Amino acid sequence: MSSAALASYPKTFTDTQGREITLDEAPQRIITRAPDEARVVIALGYGDKLIAGEQATKSCLCPMTFDNVAEGCLNCYETIIDGRMPDLPEISTRYDIYFEEIAKLKPDLIFCGNLKDAEAFEDKIGCPVVVLGGSGWNFGEDGYYDSIRVAAEALDAQEKAEELISFALNKVEMIESVTKNVDPEKKPKVYFASRGAGTGFYDPKEGRDFTRTEPNYDPLVMAGGRNVASEIEGNTVNVPLEQIIAWNPDYIFISNSAAGNNTGLEFIKNSPELASINAIKEGNVYNCFYPHCRGQPPDRNLLNMMYMAKIMYPEEFKDLDLEKEGNEIFKAFLGVDGVFTEYADYMVWPREYLDSLK
Repeated sequence: MSSAALASYPKTFTDTQGREITLDEAPQRIITRAPDEARVVIALGYGDKLIAGEQATKSCLCPMTFDNVAEGCLNCYETIIDGRMPDLPEISTRYDIYFEEIAKLKPDLIFCGNLKDAEAFEDKIGCPVVVLGGSGWNFGEDGYYDSIRVAAEALDAQEKAEELISFALNKVEMIESVTKNVDPEKKPKVYFASRGAGTGFYDPKEGRDFTRTEPNYDPLVMAGGRNVASEIEGNTVNVPLEQIIAWNPDYIFISNSAAGNNTGLEFIKNSPELASINAIKEGNVYNCFYPHCRGQPPDRNLLNMMYMAKIMYPEEFKDLDLEKEGNEIFKAFLGVDGVFTEYADYMVWPREYLDSLK
């Protein structure tokens, strides 16, 4: 339920780009450009006002097989935003925005992730547009939380925003209270294949796969790992296979979004080219949760933080109940119970991992 009854309008505030936004009244018809913005709207209690979203919203919020709503977190998909997700209009794709369709829906507020989209919406639609942006794996004090607070300012949901931020910070503190005390020299070196290895080392079509990594990935560092790519400038980079071998990581995490598909994992574990790497020799090569989905979903990235910590420090985190924590995290952002349980069963490998701990 939204907190519109407590709203104080008209109001003027600035978004994450420093743009001044004026809202004359409480928003009743909200459109989001990408799943990350839709997730924030729902987490703040305004899912009932969401009238349309990007194409991948249906598969990214409740994790599902893209463009196949018969596979994935079906209970979440059928119950989130009061059961309207299956019929939620799609007003954009990864590449295109359908401005005429948006105009027909008569939104009174649009949330998007960058200035270019905001200017296009303002020019073609005319209603207030708020840029949130931010990375859902940046859990530092001034990271993703700024986006949550700006959205809350627009929706008069400040109290709910602080609850959500406190929730995320508490999860981070749960892990860092242990990993911050580990001698930096004793922390394992980690290579994070953030785009998986579904087509091997490198996919020329998408320009990614195993050799694509993230120099700045908070969940890995918070989990107590040393990111071997951290000295590279920029974000989301491809590195030569020879560089990964030279780094000689102690652990390799391969993000996986394909249900039941361990092809990438097995390919890397059995690759002759990588046989000299400590992670391969010691059997420390693992699937992990896919950190992207037309954005950087904070729920799945908080899960990665906890999961990586349990893998690298099994004794220290033996009492951490990943399924319980996962369900709490998804409920905080999506308002639906049991989503991680569904997700683990759908993906298969998380369920196998959880069963191995029994």
